[in-house]
Amino acid sequence: MWQNKNIIVALAGNPNSGKSTIFNTLAGANQRVGNYPGVTVEKKEGFKTYKDCDITFVDLPGTYSLSAYSQDEVVAGDFLINEKPDIIIHVVDALNMERNLYLFTQLAELDIPIIVALNMIDTLQSQGKIADEKVMSELLGVPVFKTVGSREIGVVNILEYIADDNVESKAFEKIKAAKVDYGQDIKAEADILEPLISKDKGLTQLPKSWLVMKLLDNDPLALKFVSKADNGAEILAQTEKSRNHLKEHFGAQTEIIITGRRYGFANAVTKNVLQDVSRKKTDMTEIIDMFALNRYLGIPIFAAVMYVIFKFTFTLSNPAVKLFGMFFERFGALMGKLLPAGAVKSLIVDGVIGGVGGVLSFFPLILFMFFAIAFFEDSGYMARAAFVMDKIMNRFGLHGKSFLPLMISTNGCAVPGILAARTLDSKRDRLITMFVTPFMICGAKLPIFALIIGAFFSAKYQTGIMFLMYFLSVAIALGAAKLLSKTILRGEPAHFVMELPPYHMPTLKGLLLKMWERGWLYVKKAGTVIMLASILIWAAFTYPKAPVNENLTETETAAIQIQYSAAGRIGNFIEPFFKPIGMDGNRAVALVAGFAAKEIVVSTLGTIYSLGEVNPEESQPLREKIASDPDWSPLKGIVFLIFCLIYIPCIACVVVFFKESGSSFKWLVLLVAGNTVFAWIMSFIVFQIGTLLGL
Repeated sequence: MWQNKNIIVALAGNPNSGKSTIFNTLAGANQRVGNYPGVTVEKKEGFKTYKDCDITFVDLPGTYSLSAYSQDEVVAGDFLINEKPDIIIHVVDALNMERNLYLFTQLAELDIPIIVALNMIDTLQSQGKIADEKVMSELLGVPVFKTVGSREIGVVNILEYIADDNVESKAFEKIKAAKVDYGQDIKAEADILEPLISKDKGLTQLPKSWLVMKLLDNDPLALKFVSKADNGAEILAQTEKSRNHLKEHFGAQTEIIITGRRYGFANAVTKNVLQDVSRKKTDMTEIIDMFALNRYLGIPIFAAVMYVIFKFTFTLSNPAVKLFGMFFERFGALMGKLLPAGAVKSLIVDGVIGGVGGVLSFFPLILFMFFAIAFFEDSGYMARAAFVMDKIMNRFGLHGKSFLPLMISTNGCAVPGILAARTLDSKRDRLITMFVTPFMICGAKLPIFALIIGAFFSAKYQTGIMFLMYFLSVAIALGAAKLLSKTILRGEPAHFVMELPPYHMPTLKGLLLKMWERGWLYVKKAGTVIMLASILIWAAFTYPKAPVNENLTETETAAIQIQYSAAGRIGNFIEPFFKPIGMDGNRAVALVAGFAAKEIVVSTLGTIYSLGEVNPEESQPLREKIASDPDWSPLKGIVFLIFCLIYIPCIACVVVFFKESGSSFKWLVLLVAGNTVFAWIMSFIVFQIGTLLGL
């Protein structure tokens, strides 16, 4: 029986292997999402009590290897080495077994018990192939379980095996994963290094076979460990000597030889495990890809998919958005009746409820958007979308992989979108991608678009307008990329190679979990950053107090107070710059406040209109207030959205951009000033042309 019955299980696997789906099945809703210390890589932990065992599941970042060249690889390797989990569940995509087993060859060298989850076995069978898990278990020296993660098949067997009361911890220690035979020449050099490693007590805590092979493989993480040892200089000198000897012997770099031996092992296992039991037949993935990847149909299909996402989002979320808006409207009216007149009442009703409530009323829309995008992500289509967009993006100076940061930005936030640009090898490609990623309609901008579109367009046209605005954002991003690639960032994009996973039906549980994880971040932001900003905006519009004039009506007094306040004065000062694009000082202040977070544009407008109300008990939803304001119009609404789409990103985005661009003030100024000037010019053109046409 497990000592103390506390088990730490790490899930490792290639991207698109179904690892996260299996993690969701094992951990259920008891998950915690954060970041690994010091890095921006997402950390997922899940907790489950099963047969009196307390199990902690850790979903490691998807990696193809444990070489310390990307942040994901560093995080995965560092966790396995330093945290030493009790078991590793290695999720292997049965359709791409050889490539997946390359990771196994490195996991085996860590001397941690391994269980293999041979996943997507149903799709493998649909292609007329079968896998012999018994043969695979014998060859790898570890337990192998067939699974279909998307349908939760076989996963409970793994759980049973881990928590079985009849299995003692010593039994797991007896699991000895098969290691690659690198040949006598490499082994001879390894035998020279091992005694040197054994001299340092700190290095003896590390898996010896892993450290030796990583040194010969010239791995940065291993070299870093050794450099801190007492005899580090001696080990590094011998490592260099061994590598040079092997290079002379084989006529190639040692890492190439080691990689070849690992793939040779993976290839041999794959050939012995897989059997083709029928003639090749066209599977569902191939049939769909005949259309989805077609040179003529690919782009229209992608456009149709995005239209479906927006149609699904607006149509299904609209009743819930109205319900949430009605709730905050009536809650504000109730608090207005209960609280005595004064600053506290104004703070709660106008500042907190009017500001934060305006943002939270769009929470259902955010959830539906995240659900729809998660469906197409998990089904395997979004990888095809990147492939389809590659040729177009190349014409505009972008790399095919740039599609991923753009989609991540659309899926939630531009900050992880900019961070995702790390996957691009070329500095030029990374910079162009980071510049254009903030142009996408992120989750923070979505409430602004939903508010303005809902105010001026009927439900019949809302999806179409949102669809057009999305493609306007794509067109602006591509245009900006083309300009950058032809001027200050000249060059050709690197070649684009990516994996296309098979199509499969996502699990409802997995989609709901992903939807809630991303949606909860929105709620937390509304309860912290946006609430604080709403209070500050309320204070800025409330103080200093205007002189009392008993001859004025309450409506006139409220209007004068807004103009007399600190925010009103700022608005009056900057209003001349915004007047040519159809905006008054209040909207200008909302845009300035949006630098903190784009949702604050909505909360600021909510606060402004709440402060201007004479009878809060008769409050209207913010959409209706804007629609009935004579200083707004559909044209001004569209111009407002165009400006929001292009101008300076939020402060978090700017900080991350500065860091990721190498802390370059030149690029920072171009992002901040360039985007804002560009936004003003585009808005000016649209507003002036629209005015001339009588729109």
